[in-house]
Amino acid sequence: FFLFFFFSLLRSRAFGRKKEKKMKLVIASVLAAVVALSVAQGSDKWFGGYVLLSATRNGKIVGIPELQLLANSASTIPVNRIWLAFVDPTMMYVPGSNSLQYVGFNMTNETSGDYGFAQVKAAVSKLQAGGVKVFISMGGWNYNCFPYMYTRYSVGGYGTNTPNYWKIQQYGGGNVNNCNVTNQFCWTCEPPSEGTTLKSFSIFPEPTHSPSFQAAQQYVANHCNSSFPPKWDTELVAGQPFTDPKSGVTVTVPGRTEYLQQNRNPYEDVVHLATDLGVDGIDLDYEEFWHADYFKVGDDPGPWDLPQTVYKWTAIAYNIEQSIMKYNSKLQLSTAAGAVSGWQGPWWGGNLKGVMYWANLWAPDVVKFIASGANAGGVNVMSYDLSDNEQFHECPDPADCALDKQVTFFMQTYTKAGIPANVGYEVGIPAYPSPIHDKSHQLPLTKEMLQSITSSVQPQYNAGFIWELFKPAVDPDNADATSTLQAICKAVDSSNPRCSGTLPTPPSLSSKPAETHHRKPHHERGLRFPVRH
Repeated sequence: FFLFFFFSLLRSRAFGRKKEKKMKLVIASVLAAVVALSVAQGSDKWFGGYVLLSATRNGKIVGIPELQLLANSASTIPVNRIWLAFVDPTMMYVPGSNSLQYVGFNMTNETSGDYGFAQVKAAVSKLQAGGVKVFISMGGWNYNCFPYMYTRYSVGGYGTNTPNYWKIQQYGGGNVNNCNVTNQFCWTCEPPSEGTTLKSFSIFPEPTHSPSFQAAQQYVANHCNSSFPPKWDTELVAGQPFTDPKSGVTVTVPGRTEYLQQNRNPYEDVVHLATDLGVDGIDLDYEEFWHADYFKVGDDPGPWDLPQTVYKWTAIAYNIEQSIMKYNSKLQLSTAAGAVSGWQGPWWGGNLKGVMYWANLWAPDVVKFIASGANAGGVNVMSYDLSDNEQFHECPDPADCALDKQVTFFMQTYTKAGIPANVGYEVGIPAYPSPIHDKSHQLPLTKEMLQSITSSVQPQYNAGFIWELFKPAVDPDNADATSTLQAICKAVDSSNPRCSGTLPTPPSLSSKPAETHHRKPHHERGLRFPVRH
């Protein structure tokens, strides 16, 4: 309308040449603003999913063969984006080394050679030739979970009436002090059936020896809330002993140590790895609930604030962003964001509520780099692993307990916060709440829920993704990966021929659901409390 009005004025005799020139400048400014707005809202329509390279079925690691299956069908599969999960946040990669030895994909039992580098690079190239963008994802649940901290300060830090306290009761006799390394700190990060050890877990480090991370810390200091000055957790170093001043307990901090020994920065090395593999982008999957609970600000009984965790996420994202611009400016950056992370409101602990909201308020340029523009990979919301257990205030509102209602609510919090975001779906049995202890309050993606979400929610957003491409639906009422991706595709880009494509079926899943270990799922896991009335 405005452009039509301006052009009409230009054609009017009432306008002289000087005014015409000025009006042309105005039109040019308006056009620039329109383009900028289009970019800010996001114009890249995609539909994709994660592939877990460490996935184990029937006792065998199958990540590489499954990735190769996808690559062989790249031009027809119902995705145009794939994330390779997961690299360890304490990874090390030397440019040009062409080895995944210290990266953490855990997709091979090799003890020599390139640890699968050449196979992954070949698959990436084939996927891209077939029109599929490929990202590598740093983080995931296990690589965010510090068992000691998560048990003591998240699961066991808010009394006994919390969703996962039953684990402390079952494995620690109801006493958090009985949770230790021998019982995997009472199995709160993963159940005994996963066979995890401390080496299975990690943290996002703060590599203060690195000039680029120091620059990220300074950026945070310049953009922080003056009421909450940054406090960096320099005592928490991967592989080193840590004595908790709050409890007096000494534990080993999980994570790899090679980056320390070689004086390297993982947030630079992940960019070098992405460059050498030839991928299109990097994904930041930050889920350190324990960090928010340990470093929370405020007095009991709450609510509290979590500024230190906002600062840590911001510093990491900024460090990766600056490394991208320095070493490979064509790379994109995405982030896997918590369902509650776009929501402003009282925080009662146990999740990352408001982290993206506050990051966008205090450091909008960092969020903008991820959400819009040439390097934007997207703010991708893990709007799944939700629960309707109102004993723990799990619903955002008593009237919004069904999965589709919760997804609608949480996506709207990002919209209200001014953060362009994309919708997440989980195939099969949710990781949270426990399918053993609280299955009745799980909210799986049923065929009915898929239809509702993709018809009423997804059309409002430009993209959607699933966890995980080869995760079985298990229950016949649940939507499988192929039907979920087809529905997302039709909702965001209905004319795309991929919308009728199918995912290949690995031999391990061709006859019946196989034993599957998804060791590092994306989810809102553990103590939640998005609301307390």
